[in-house]
Amino acid sequence: MGAAPMSAGGAGEVLWEAANAGNTAEVTRLVESGAPVNWAGKGLGQTPLMRAAEEGHVASMRVLLDRGADPNAKDKDGRTALFMAAANDRADASAMLLDHGADSEAKDNDGRTALVLAAYCGSKDAMLVLLAHGADPNPKDNDGRTALFAAAYCHNVDTMSVLLDHGADPNAKDKDGCGVASECSDVGCRALLLNAERMQRWHRRRRLILWLV
Repeated sequence: MGAAPMSAGGAGEVLWEAANAGNTAEVTRLVESGAPVNWAGKGLGQTPLMRAAEEGHVASMRVLLDRGADPNAKDKDGRTALFMAAANDRADASAMLLDHGADSEAKDNDGRTALVLAAYCGSKDAMLVLLAHGADPNPKDNDGRTALFAAAYCHNVDTMSVLLDHGADPNAKDKDGCGVASECSDVGCRALLLNAERMQRWHRRRRLILWLV
């Protein structure tokens, strides 16, 4: 007598493990056998695509996406596969998800977008991908804090520069009326913000002069 066929839940869990390990051959075999690509029965409710994205297994991701994996499915924290890729600075994985319809403006339970989470994690390359795909540089979380607040909180001048170069507002305020500078405790961070504010004022004056002319 042959082995009993695997249940959908069992096949989903095996697929989850294969995606997590980046075992693309096994992922392919399982999805071709009908394993549920959006199975989310483990832990935080992450799908196989989320696991592959977090680990940067783009070949496995491609198989899953081609077989109908939902790039905008959310886990129990309200995070999509794009959050996992961005938080771990998986630039290629982030780009693949965005090219397959991932929503860069989706928010988690804290009101953060993937860009804000990436800024907290110092994920510069993933941030560049998100911004190149049109992500809003000034999204606010539930506390009214933007990605620039997150980068400043981490004292990461490189990611702050990326955000400012892509239109992040150096004068943004959170719900308590505190500005980005309140998160800066080092000279480099404060100098960067001061220069950005000066440039912003210069551009405003220039636009006014051009309008008057």
